Amino acid sequence: MIPVTLVRWQSAVDFVVLTAALYILLRWAQQARALRVALVVLGLHAGALVARHFDLVLTSWVLDGAAILAIVVLLLVFQAELRRFFMRLDSLLNWRSQATSRLNETYQSLAQAAFRLAAASVGALIVIVRRDAVTELVSGGITLESGVSPEILEAIFQKTSPVHDGAVIVRDDRIVRAAAVLPLTERERVPSYYGTRHRAAMGLSERCDALVLVVSEERGEVTLMEARRIQRLDDAQNLVRMLEKLCAQPAVGLKSKLRQWFISNARVKLAAVGLAAAIWSTSFLSTGTTVRTVSVPVQFGSVPAGMDVNAPDRLEVEVRGSAWLMDSVGLTRLVASFNLHGARAGTLSLPVDGGNFNLPPGIVIEHVSPTKITVRLIPRAR
Repeated sequence: MIPVTLVRWQSAVDFVVLTAALYILLRWAQQARALRVALVVLGLHAGALVARHFDLVLTSWVLDGAAILAIVVLLLVFQAELRRFFMRLDSLLNWRSQATSRLNETYQSLAQAAFRLAAASVGALIVIVRRDAVTELVSGGITLESGVSPEILEAIFQKTSPVHDGAVIVRDDRIVRAAAVLPLTERERVPSYYGTRHRAAMGLSERCDALVLVVSEERGEVTLMEARRIQRLDDAQNLVRMLEKLCAQPAVGLKSKLRQWFISNARVKLAAVGLAAAIWSTSFLSTGTTVRTVSVPVQFGSVPAGMDVNAPDRLEVEVRGSAWLMDSVGLTRLVASFNLHGARAGTLSLPVDGGNFNLPPGIVIEHVSPTKITVRLIPRAR
């Protein structure tokens, strides 16, 4: 068997694209609580690839059909989550032009809702997430994923609402959770008139960089808590200015951004890399059992100027791989390439090895005829 180099730049690009696609799928599935269904789809597809590798035609058809059925179920059952995902993707694509105005509208809505609730003597607890994640610090609640508006916030905190008792979690311009339970403060010196709502706000703000907005039901006050700072606010515009100031994103260097990107969602990224490696190795890196003979055209590169090439125009090549893989990649595109850079007029004997062929991964060369080609470089007649 003639050795070949399996790792080409095309193979690297394919692996990166596969990993990115798997990461997006797993990330969406994790947020939409569809992770098991997504893993089932990937498992069925991987099983179909293995079945094709061993030429189990009917088994591969069954597994492919089951994978398609699972995808249909995924689309039907989680179509609301898919719609939300594509809306969020559209928002990310338009982030530069819309982010500032959208966040300003969010702060306006939060301020209006807080002071309306305070005027109506309705208590409220609103968490505004900044850089630190709060998922591990809060518990309970229900997922909403809705826009931020004064009407929605007022409806949530009305005493007749089933989700009024707890905190609302706001991330960017979305309400991601309602009726969440926050950890209570462990500080001993707390104002005597602070109830459970204020103590919970202090407990969360002490543990992360989130801002917590508290509306007192008894006193009709609006309080903003950041770390150990507690500030009472008198009007909505002052609250908006405070939110804009505290939520402004500082300039972050490229190294810090890359470090943060690699650290965030590390488990999902590692899972995507592992699945991509498994699918890649199953699909391409294992040698199949099918051998075919292909007539491959010969081409020459870097031919010296003023020279004509007299050489065989085709080679007979035996290749080994999976039958389905050879049918998929198309062996008719195989070419044997030879570099004539620096060659002089005369007769050359060039050995033929795996490096002369543009082989796709998963296909190897068994035999080439002839194993050497004779090339004559002849000065072109004027």
